[in-house]
Amino acid sequence: MNKYPWQGMEIRIHPLFWFMMFLSVWSGYFLEAITLFVLVIIHELGHVTAAWSYGWRIRSMELLPFGGMAKTDEWGTVSAREEIVVALAGPFHHVWLIVISYVFYMMGFWSQDWMAYFIQGNLMLALFNLLPIYPLDGGRVFAAVLSYWVPYRQCLYWTGVISLFLSVGLFVSSFLFPGVTVHFPLLLISFFLLFSNVKAIRQKQVQFIRFLLHRHYQGMKDDYAIQKVIAMANEPLAKVIKRWYKERYHVVEVVDERGNIFGFLPEEMVLQKYFQNPNARLVIDFPDF
Repeated sequence: MNKYPWQGMEIRIHPLFWFMMFLSVWSGYFLEAITLFVLVIIHELGHVTAAWSYGWRIRSMELLPFGGMAKTDEWGTVSAREEIVVALAGPFHHVWLIVISYVFYMMGFWSQDWMAYFIQGNLMLALFNLLPIYPLDGGRVFAAVLSYWVPYRQCLYWTGVISLFLSVGLFVSSFLFPGVTVHFPLLLISFFLLFSNVKAIRQKQVQFIRFLLHRHYQGMKDDYAIQKVIAMANEPLAKVIKRWYKERYHVVEVVDERGNIFGFLPEEMVLQKYFQNPNARLVIDFPDF
């Protein structure tokens, strides 16, 4: 593990972030734009620090107008609890920032108007990021919680579909603000979220294969609950593993059309056979599987 959370991490700034900063400065809100920049960095460092504490490998951090995205290989391969903690670490940092702003106001360092703006900015970033839309923090929390209840392949699909639907809602709402024809910043953000979720839906199989590869080569924890998966003899393995959960150990019960049990296959054996031949099927000749 690196000595510091940011050590060896590449920092990128999304073009949309620069565009939003330009609009703020051009409108005469230079100080407000700098404040937003600092808040976004602190927000993202919250994620990075939490991920670093769990030993995650952080490749890069990209700053966005509403927060940021930490590029890491661990999403989808660690426990849902870790993913929830890392996702909520960013919004949590806004809590102590709000407390500090109030302390500064009480000490006479800040005016009431500046404290109000600072609190408003923190609340805006925190609450917006908690929307259940991928890749926002709330979307990641939603996916992690959903993985407890549905198979992981379905979790990826429904997270993408629901996030896409809500992104469309944001797009429509950008035209419904009173007093303006269109809320341009929200319009740009909704476009980004729409693009991100279309991409996520298209790549759900890639993410699922990463999950399976991690299980295959790294194994699973000893405290996983056992999940029995009933499968028909000669059923494709690719279909069987789509019914697997993220944090459970799977035992495949092979049956025939009458429900007669041929035997049981442990998860390791199914994964080994699948990666040898993704088109393989569960065979009736159980000992030779």
